[in-house]
Amino acid sequence: MLLLSLPGFTLILALLFAQRADILHIKEQDAIFYANQIATQQRVEIADTQQLLGHLAANKALLTTSKQPCPQLLQHAKLLNQEFANFGLATPNGRVFCSLHPLKDPISITDRAYFLQAIRTRDFSIGEYQQDRSIHSATLNFAQPVYQDEQLQMIIFAVRQLTNWSESLSHLPLPVGTRVMIADHFAQIVAEFPYSDKSLGRAVSEDWPANLSPRATILEDESNHHHVYLRLPLHQPQSELSIYFDFPFDDALHEVNRQFGLILLAFLIAVCFLIWLGRQQLRSTLLLPLHDFSEAIGALAHGKALKLDQKNMPKELADLAAHFETMAGIRIDTEQELNRKHAELNTLINALPDDFLRLDKQANILDQHGLRVTGRRTLNDIFPTHINIRIKAALVLLQEKPTTVFEYAVKEKNQSKVYEIRIHKIAQIDEAILIMRDISKKKQQEEALNLAALTYNNSSECMVITDAQGYILDTNPAFTKVTGYAQHEVIGKTTSILSSGKYDPSFYEQLWRSLLSTGKWQGEIINKRKNGELYTEWLTIDTVYDEHGEAYRRVGIFADITDKKRKDEQLWRQSHFDELTDLPNRTSLKKQLNTLFGLTNHNFAVLLLDIDHFKDINDTLGHYYGDLLLAQIAQRLKKATESVARLTRIGGDEFVLVYDHCTDQTQAIELAEKVLSVIKAPFTLADETCYVAASIGVALAPHDGKNTEQLLKAADQAMYKAKQLGRNGFALFSSDLREQAEQRILLLKDMRQALCANQFVMYFQPIVTMQTMEIAKAEALIRWQHPTKGIVSPAEFIPLAEETQLIHQLGEIAFTQAVDVLKQTQHFKNKLQLSINVSPVQFSAKHTTLLAWQGQLAKHQLTPDMLVLEITEGLMMQGEGRSQKRLTKLIQQGFAIALDDFGTGYSSLAYLKQMDTEFIKIDKRFVDGIEHNEEDLVLCETMILMAHQLGLKVIAEGIETATQHELLKQAGCDFGQGYFYSKPLPVEMFIDHLNTRNKQA
Repeated sequence: MLLLSLPGFTLILALLFAQRADILHIKEQDAIFYANQIATQQRVEIADTQQLLGHLAANKALLTTSKQPCPQLLQHAKLLNQEFANFGLATPNGRVFCSLHPLKDPISITDRAYFLQAIRTRDFSIGEYQQDRSIHSATLNFAQPVYQDEQLQMIIFAVRQLTNWSESLSHLPLPVGTRVMIADHFAQIVAEFPYSDKSLGRAVSEDWPANLSPRATILEDESNHHHVYLRLPLHQPQSELSIYFDFPFDDALHEVNRQFGLILLAFLIAVCFLIWLGRQQLRSTLLLPLHDFSEAIGALAHGKALKLDQKNMPKELADLAAHFETMAGIRIDTEQELNRKHAELNTLINALPDDFLRLDKQANILDQHGLRVTGRRTLNDIFPTHINIRIKAALVLLQEKPTTVFEYAVKEKNQSKVYEIRIHKIAQIDEAILIMRDISKKKQQEEALNLAALTYNNSSECMVITDAQGYILDTNPAFTKVTGYAQHEVIGKTTSILSSGKYDPSFYEQLWRSLLSTGKWQGEIINKRKNGELYTEWLTIDTVYDEHGEAYRRVGIFADITDKKRKDEQLWRQSHFDELTDLPNRTSLKKQLNTLFGLTNHNFAVLLLDIDHFKDINDTLGHYYGDLLLAQIAQRLKKATESVARLTRIGGDEFVLVYDHCTDQTQAIELAEKVLSVIKAPFTLADETCYVAASIGVALAPHDGKNTEQLLKAADQAMYKAKQLGRNGFALFSSDLREQAEQRILLLKDMRQALCANQFVMYFQPIVTMQTMEIAKAEALIRWQHPTKGIVSPAEFIPLAEETQLIHQLGEIAFTQAVDVLKQTQHFKNKLQLSINVSPVQFSAKHTTLLAWQGQLAKHQLTPDMLVLEITEGLMMQGEGRSQKRLTKLIQQGFAIALDDFGTGYSSLAYLKQMDTEFIKIDKRFVDGIEHNEEDLVLCETMILMAHQLGLKVIAEGIETATQHELLKQAGCDFGQGYFYSKPLPVEMFIDHLNTRNKQA
């Protein structure tokens, strides 16, 4: 009998192996199905990105972006496509000039492959893994070139953050345990599911078997687990991106092996049964009938009916055989029906997304089905305590309440879940079926619908829903608030009810063409309210399509931007026009000049006009009258020049005339003379009559400046030249002015470096008593030892130092070295008095160190009378103010004052006496001519006599000959200074010179 069973056993094994192969093949096909489905979804997302960038690139609003901030078009694109972290624009040379994400530093993307590929292919391109320099995060970028008239204008790019992409993969309907990776064309991972601790941008080879074919492959990993590996391209034909799938395969193998073991066990049991039956038949004398019965029973065990040969059986066995056949037929029919019902029930249960429990009244689990409940022994293993209590209460009340339904929420794996529990009593027995259903998505959808309805009804933006032909189906409350039309007044009508009549039919034809071709339209449009009032709105129209791809609904969202437009226009005017004169301001001027410089071979002139001594008018009449005067000047100039030039006010009392189509200096000079003539006429300010003059600087483009800044700077330099020439006139710009300005900037730079490098040193020139030729004083003279230019004359750098306030540092250098010399000469028999020059700027500046000198001298046991402060006549003439107060304070502290360059300015004898001056210094220009010019000698004698009459001592500068010395000595001059006695000496030589003279004395 065992030998007879071997073929059946072999056949069953073959069938099991065939079934195992079929299941493996089915699982492999399932993996391919999931992979293709997800790959298709990712391809659609990439295609959507390409379509989005294509639409943006075709929008004409981008072509003006280089002259304004990022267009709202990109803002709206980011709002509607939130999977992108940034949008931006770059020039053809790679400079990013527009980024929705603020940039700390300028960015160039010439090193980015997607940028180069977009330019090379003239089409949409996909980048690779990178650290984006605009949002400082790992991204993958997309680019689209923008062309106009076949010329590349710019590159528009979109930035997708890789963490966002990985998060989107987590929402895909994947089998448990599946891994998905998306890699760029360098096989660097840019997104993955599930998200791992490893950083993105790593090589795929770190997580993927090497040398696999593109087809699905089943491999066993190091842990003896089986996987299906599959790789698919995401973007054709370049295939920049690929998607990799890893599906776990062990569950299917385990199921096949389990079925194999169960059937083998059942087969062995059947064999044992046959052996036992044979042994029973051998004990009887009816071997053949029993053998037939054995076969019949065996067939019945396999669900088959076997006809028994009753003719050869004893009567008793024949009757038994008849009964057996009847029973077998009934059983087979019953089993077939039960199997069919069982199959139907299993199919139904497996098709439902529910878990089932069969419970008795004591809440014991009698049966279970579903992933959440399989393998759980008690309700405590499935439900929280408070839910267990509710279930047990429902089971107790089954007779009174056969059906109980309730919901409960629980947090599982950092996710909120909502379950619905249904308990139904089984008829005729004290048992119940518990059905557990996950309704989390349903709850989320209900909440989303409620939120959408809440947003729709409470949004401040107007919303209107129409059918595909534009007939209104619904509106929200904001629509009524803005348009004045109630909902029932517009439903069933077309949106033309809002038409303002401001547009011709071609406008609406273009709008509908856009809707029909792209499904979208966006722009600014003027419509009319119910009361006839016009308003401006920003309108966005999107199309909803049905399952056949046909337009089903159109959704319009718009906002009333009338007030915003009005405010924008007001802000624009405030930023481009001067409020006082209503003339264009500096911003408008620069835009106009930039436009003129953009023209080819275009000549024009700029006249910069500054009112002479306008500050005096403000100081005497007040700012109110100053503003009246500026307004009248603007009106007069505009009236006189509007036919040939555009007038702007760039600030204060400065005006600019742009003379277009000015080809030579003659035309510019004629306009300047005309302007000066117009300005000369008197102005009437209330009861005051005012006369003004102006200085004009003229610069011609492109000769005097290649851009706006250069040209305005040239005109400004020419204007200052006109002021230097005496004001009330004009000056033409020349290259000398630019060279002087450049030399001035270079000199200022060198001066600042010289201060840091200690290049300024003090020289000391002795001052002798005219009668005895003894050194009584010395003047400290600052010198600049330039490393390449040598000694730089103070006449070159002192005026610039005064203008830039560096004179304070130079003054401190002079004072400090003078103090050092005084300390070194304290032991001399004849006490030395030093003179240092003090600039008027040191007196007039807001912050000065002059008044601190007394304290610094005291620290070294020195007194203020050891120093003579040499000032110019201009400081004496200032009268009142900060400078005079400081000068008076220094005199009170004990400093001696010497008036330098006496006779060269507007000297006032009253000021000499009032300011308690001790010395006057006759300028070298008077001393030079006393040998040969009697008038110069008389002037010197007169100044000496006048000073002595006022009680002042006289120092003569620039004495170079013995004759000059003798003549001034006879005239009564007190002190002499010049090369006749000694040239200015460095500190060491000066101290040595004093030591020598002191020893000789």
